[in-house]
Amino acid sequence: MKKIRTVIFAAACIMAAAACEKTPGPGTETQQDKDLKAAVEEYVPKVIYTVYGNLADASETLYNQLSAMKSSGSYTQSQIDQVCATFLEARKWWEQSEAFLYGAATAYGIDPHIDSWPLDKDKLAKSLSNAETIADLDEEGAGAVDEVGAASLGFHGIEFIIFRDGKNRTAAALNGVEDDEAFAGRNVTGKSEIIFATAVAEDLRNYCFELQASWDPDCPDARIKMVEDELELNTTMDSGLTYGENLLQTGNAGSTYRNWPEAVASILVAGCSNICNEVANTKIGTAHYVSSSDYDPDYIESPYSKKSYEDFKDNILSIQYSLYGAQGANQAKDASIVSFLKKNKWPKAAQLETALAAAVKSLDDAMAKGAFVDNPTSAEAENCITKINELDALLNESADWISKL
Repeated sequence: MKKIRTVIFAAACIMAAAACEKTPGPGTETQQDKDLKAAVEEYVPKVIYTVYGNLADASETLYNQLSAMKSSGSYTQSQIDQVCATFLEARKWWEQSEAFLYGAATAYGIDPHIDSWPLDKDKLAKSLSNAETIADLDEEGAGAVDEVGAASLGFHGIEFIIFRDGKNRTAAALNGVEDDEAFAGRNVTGKSEIIFATAVAEDLRNYCFELQASWDPDCPDARIKMVEDELELNTTMDSGLTYGENLLQTGNAGSTYRNWPEAVASILVAGCSNICNEVANTKIGTAHYVSSSDYDPDYIESPYSKKSYEDFKDNILSIQYSLYGAQGANQAKDASIVSFLKKNKWPKAAQLETALAAAVKSLDDAMAKGAFVDNPTSAEAENCITKINELDALLNESADWISKL
């Protein structure tokens, strides 16, 4: 079973239809248009380009570190700990990108390819006990990952190999034989697991490069060349624009956005609201609202590292940074969506910021009580659902208000 992304197409279509009736002509931009444009011009490079650039860098480092482990043939705890730290770094950047999945991540199928769960451990056990599959992965790397199936790829396939029960795998474990019950009797060695993890990390790096290249026209030339020539993947939309250029050229020929209210409303609905809804009602809610007899810990995102709440918090921070205009921002920049709402006296601007802070705090409070996978039905998890849904409602109200300007 793959995770389900809830994209709110109906709201986006309504906004687009309304926008068609008020597309400004050359030289007719209002001050509101100019302020929204300024907010987008801060958001695209300082949030999207920054996050995707860091994700691409971290995924490349992860692949290089696993490749070095694979070449060594035996593994030290220091190597494993380094890989685990880099994995969590890459994971952070990915989760902080989920408020802008409305671009290449969805259009090119990158999101489900690198971040689906639960991991199919039974299929993975069969794959890793197949000598021919391991030989192919060893020789071809990412070119052979289809042999293990989509449900074993991406972050969670790697996570299973390098983490267990919230801890880094030990050198003894990875220099020995896999002891998970799904692997019983198959004699899968840690060497085979590292061969698999290296191939999957190469595949992950490739798609993270595509994400960066398909948004940022200033992506390093070597990465663009690799994506286009070696991997034969996309770096532009049909218009020839990157997704970043498409947003920045709102209102111009070639852009899919007719005006700035439409563009910003899309950021709020297809981006921020979409991930808000998913965190509350799928990532948390699917496991929270089940009976104990139906509870399957493998369904929960990031169960092996036990970093689920950290993932969820980074998702909400991706909303915060989108609203505030820069990655890492703890308050609104002068040119940002929140500053625009305040300047133009949207009545619920302060309420939106309060709801954002409450959603982040609810996840901090839950994290302090322990891992989500250990107690998904807790009162703290329930509070997270409530606070995140309250934020979601205000995001949609703000988008509706902006789309009517």
